[in-house]
Amino acid sequence: MKKSESIEKPYDTGEDDFEIFPDQGKNRVYPITLGLILLFSGVMRFRGLDTESFWLDELTTLHAISQGTWKATMEGWLSMVGMGTWLMYFWKLIVGDSDFALRSLSAITGIILVYIVAEFTRRFHDEKAAVIAASMFSISHLAILYSQEFRPYMFTTTFIWLSFLLIRSERRLTRNETILCIVLLSFSYLVHYVAGLVIVLGLLTDFFIRVSQAVRTKNQDEATKLDRIVLFLKGKSGQCLKISFALAMLAIFMLEKMRYDSSNTNHSMWINDPPTRPVVSLFDYFFAFDTRGGFTDIAEAMWYFVLLTPFLMLAHRYILGKKKSLSSESEWFVWAIGGGSMLIIVLYSIMARNLWVSRYFVFSMPAWYILFGIGISRVIDITMKIDLKGTTSEFEQKSMLVAIVFSFLFVLNSTHWYVHEYNYYDQGGRSDFKGMSQWLDDNVEGNQSDIFIISQPYAKYWNLYLERMDSDVIIDEHTRWGHVSSGQANQIIDDEPFEVIHVRGHKLSMWEYDSLTLALKPDYELVSSFEFIEGHIDVYHRTKNSGLS
Repeated sequence: MKKSESIEKPYDTGEDDFEIFPDQGKNRVYPITLGLILLFSGVMRFRGLDTESFWLDELTTLHAISQGTWKATMEGWLSMVGMGTWLMYFWKLIVGDSDFALRSLSAITGIILVYIVAEFTRRFHDEKAAVIAASMFSISHLAILYSQEFRPYMFTTTFIWLSFLLIRSERRLTRNETILCIVLLSFSYLVHYVAGLVIVLGLLTDFFIRVSQAVRTKNQDEATKLDRIVLFLKGKSGQCLKISFALAMLAIFMLEKMRYDSSNTNHSMWINDPPTRPVVSLFDYFFAFDTRGGFTDIAEAMWYFVLLTPFLMLAHRYILGKKKSLSSESEWFVWAIGGGSMLIIVLYSIMARNLWVSRYFVFSMPAWYILFGIGISRVIDITMKIDLKGTTSEFEQKSMLVAIVFSFLFVLNSTHWYVHEYNYYDQGGRSDFKGMSQWLDDNVEGNQSDIFIISQPYAKYWNLYLERMDSDVIIDEHTRWGHVSSGQANQIIDDEPFEVIHVRGHKLSMWEYDSLTLALKPDYELVSSFEFIEGHIDVYHRTKNSGLS
C-alpha cells in the first residue's frame, strides 16, 4: 500500500474504512444468500395476508381513507398520523380496496426493509453481519406482524432507515438523494411522534459522530479553525447538517401539535404501565413470544448479549487489530437509536404519562437487529481468529460459512416455533369483523323493516366490510362504546321490530358490552347466539305484541 493511501481522510472517513477485509464482496455467496433471505421474507409476509379480518385499527384507517378526498383522510388525527393515511389513500386508488391489496403496501415495504437492514449492516460492518441481521429480521415476529397490517408502521420505518442508510454513507449525496432524505424523513416525522423521536436520535447521533471525527483528525495542512469549519461544512458532514436543519424547521412548526397530542387524555388512556423489564418484554415480541423458559429463553439471552456488545467491540479491535477509529465503529449509531428510544419512552412513561406500546418500537426495531448481526459477527471473528491460522481469504470464507450456518439454524428453529408451535398463521387473534359482516349478509335478507341491528362499538367497522360485499344490510348508526344508547331502546319501542340483532366486536372483555336480554325483557327472547374471534352476535325475537315493558 502506498504511503499516501494509509493516511486517514480529514474530517470524513472513507468508504473503504467500513470494510474489514479488502477482498470482501468479490464472491457471489453474499448476494445469493441475501436473495434467499429476501425470498423467505416475502413468503413469510405474504403468506395468509388476507386470511384474518381487518381489526379495529385497520378499519379505522380504511374508514379514514374512504372519505372521498386526500385532504379529508388527514383530518382529525392524533399522533400526526395523517401523512400515513395520505399515502394509503393513493395506494387504495392504485391497487383497489381488497384486504390483500391494501395490506400489500406493508408487506412490500417489509421486504424492502429486510434488504435495507442487510445493506446498512454490510456497508458499515461486513457481509456476514449483514447475513445474520437480515436473516434474524426476516423471521422477527414484530416485523412480520406489522408487515401484515394496513397501518403506517412498516412503510414509515422503511423510509426512515433508507434515509439513515444514505445519511451515514461517507460519500456526498447527489442533489436528488438529499431531497429524497429530506422528503422521506419529513413525511415520517409527520406520521408518528415516536418516528420523530427515532429520526431526531439518528440525526443527532450522526452529527456528534462526525464532529468527534473532525475534532480528532490531525490538522496536517495547518489550516485555521475557520478553514477547518468551512471544510467540514462543505463535506458530507455539512450535507448531513443541512438535512438536520430542514427537519428542525419542520419540528418547530409541529411543536404545537405535538404538545396537544401529549396532553390529550384520549391518546394514552388505553396504554398500560410499562413492563418491569421493558427490553426483555420488547424482545419477546421480536422473537414470537418465546416462552420456553429457563436458559433457552431467547429474549432473555439476547438482552444479556446486547449488554455484552461493548466488550465484544473492544475485544474485536484488540484481537483483530485496529481497522478504523473508535468513533467510526458501527455500534454507536444503533446503540443510540435502539437504546435511546427505549430509555426516553420508559422515562416519559414513568414521569409523565404511559407511552410504552410494543408497536411504537417498530421504528427503532432495525437498530436492534443490526446490533445483533454485528455482535454475532464479532463473536465469529474473535473465535476463528483464535482457533484458525490462515490467509485473509480463508478466514473470510470460513467465517462467512459459519455465519450462514448460524443464520440457517436460527431461522429454521424460529420458523418451526413460529408456524407450528406458536401457530401465528392460525391464531386468529384479530377481531373477526369480516366474519360477522359475512354472517349478517348471509342471514339478513330482503326488506329490513322488521329487523333492527345494534352494533357495538360503531357501525362503521362492519359497514366497511358490508359495503365492499355490496350488501344491503343496514346497521343502526346511533352506536357508541359501552352501553346501548337510550335512543336505540326508544326506537325499538316505537318500531316494534320482530327481530333484534346485537353485534359486538373488539376485545369484548375489555369494554364489557351489555347484553340486551335485560333491556328487552319480557317482550323479546334470546333465540340464538354466535361466537366469533373477539366477536359475538345475539338474535332476539319478539314474543308479545305490546312492545317493551
